[in-house]
Amino acid sequence: MGYALIVRVSTMYIVLTGDLKSSRQIKGRYNCQLKLKKALKSINEAFSNYIVSQFRIIGGDGFQGMISKPDVILDIYFTLFEKIDHPFYLGVGIGNISTPLSDFIEEIDGSAFHFSSEALSIAKRKKRWIIIRGNVENIDLIECIFNLIFDLIWGWTQRRKEIILFYRKNGENSHSIDLAAHKFKTGIRNIYKTLEVGKYSLIKYAENILEEEFKKQFKIESDMVQNEN
Repeated sequence: MGYALIVRVSTMYIVLTGDLKSSRQIKGRYNCQLKLKKALKSINEAFSNYIVSQFRIIGGDGFQGMISKPDVILDIYFTLFEKIDHPFYLGVGIGNISTPLSDFIEEIDGSAFHFSSEALSIAKRKKRWIIIRGNVENIDLIECIFNLIFDLIWGWTQRRKEIILFYRKNGENSHSIDLAAHKFKTGIRNIYKTLEVGKYSLIKYAENILEEEFKKQFKIESDMVQNEN
């Protein structure tokens, strides 16, 4: 009697649907849309290994894209946060698709899209930064952590935002502190102070909790079963 390794992989897709807050009241709406286009282009290039269907503008002031893993949701959000420079709602749907994959996201449908649309509607109604819907455990915990992170970063001043994002993109270490001090023409102690006031260590702690939760929920399930042969 032996054992066979059976690996069960459930193909789940993550759809992100976003919408700019109070978009009709935006001054310079055209420029804002140009920023959104550039941000989505950046995301499609930087996260190409995770993207199933590229991020595109929908409905004028909204956007949508589909990814294969949830690990990059926060990094995608930070990219949008940096480049759009305007608050937005985000609805995340985790589920299956019922049509073939396509380079054009508007041609795809399935539960992941329905969940995402529902999540975005709830986010707008409840005035939350992000809502997640789908077949995921501990969804309230994950959603709460995301919202707390986003609430912190939208409270940053422009300079604090620039410094912290520079630090984040350049290794998050002592060398990136030196680089930030040089770039922003300030002392090293001021960079550390900016990170402290911006609650960045708390954000990283929350980010690590999310990563662990995603690893547990999106791992490949393997079972050892008896093989009669």
